This record gives sequence, C-alpha cells and structure tokens, in this order.
Amino acid sequence: MKPTKRETNTTEAKPKLFELFTLLARINAVTLGGGYVIVPVMAASLEKKGWMGESEFYDIFAKAQAFPGPLALNTALLVSMKLFGPKGIPAAFLGVVLPPFLALILVSGLIQRYGSLPAFKRFLDGAGAVVPGLIAAMIWKNAAKRSWNLPRIIETAVLALLLILLPAFSLPLLLLAIVVFYCIEGLCRSWK
Repeated sequence: MKPTKRETNTTEAKPKLFELFTLLARINAVTLGGGYVIVPVMAASLEKKGWMGESEFYDIFAKAQAFPGPLALNTALLVSMKLFGPKGIPAAFLGVVLPPFLALILVSGLIQRYGSLPAFKRFLDGAGAVVPGLIAAMIWKNAAKRSWNLPRIIETAVLALLLILLPAFSLPLLLLAIVVFYCIEGLCRSWK
C-alpha cells in the first residue's frame, strides 16, 4: 500500500468544515445501500483528497462499529472528530443525514406517482442488485489485509456456513460461534 498525501506531506492544508460537509453530502446523496457501501467510498474519497490515509480510516471504521447506530454516520462522526475535534460533528452529521432525508422525501413522492411503471421497478431492482457487489468488494479488500492461518480460515468458513444455512438464527449462532472460537484460540495459545 503506497503512502497517501496525508502520510507523506504533513504540511498539507487542513480541510475546511464546509469541504467535509460537501464531501460527505455528495457521497451520501449518490450511494445506495447503507453503511457498508458508503464506507469504502468514504475511504477512497478521504484518501484521494489527502485528508486521511486508508489504514488510518479503517482504524476509525473499526472503532465506529463498536457504537450503536448507523455505521456511515458513526464513521463520519469519528472522522470529523479526528480532523476537526468536536466542532466537526455538525458538518459530518448534516453531510451524512441531510441527503438521504431529502432523497427519501423525493423518492417517496416518485414511488407514489410512478411506482407502478415497469421501467421504474427495473431501476429500483438494478440499484438493489449493485449493493451486494459493493459489500462483497469491501469484505474482499479487508480480508486481503488480514493475516490468514488455518484456524482463521476454518473459523471464517464455519461462520459463513452458519449465515448461509441458518439465516433465521444467524445472529445468536454467530455470536455464540465467535465466543467459542475465541475461547478455543485462547486455550490453544495458553497451551503453547
């Protein structure tokens, strides 16, 4: 991974609050699919602007997952805290929340008016079909950075099978399986 502008040039001008707002608003205005789709776009945009390196962003993203609430919003708030401190929170909040709010108002009117048209239904189906691909791309990118060994491969395969074979029970089983795997991993380390 090559260093970003921010990692190589410490004299880079700090972004302005309005720039952060407009960046987040543009991303959230055109991205369908929620946090796991928005996050990689946000990472690429911040890196391209030289405001934050990819590894720094994904460290923040990992912390954002620990908080309850929308993932894209939590990530944007933590990014704004890193770049501006507490004064960045309103810009990040409005940049993430305002575009989808306005889009919902617009789309609900369009659905009421044109929802029965076949072309409109095909558009919505096509937009929905892109989301799994974007999520898969983010998973693939993060998996490539992870250090893999046989126990982790087995753990990931078992967790994926649980999600596929038992989707109705996936969350409790997933949590239980994660606890079991970490206990087994801890026992194996203590025996070495």
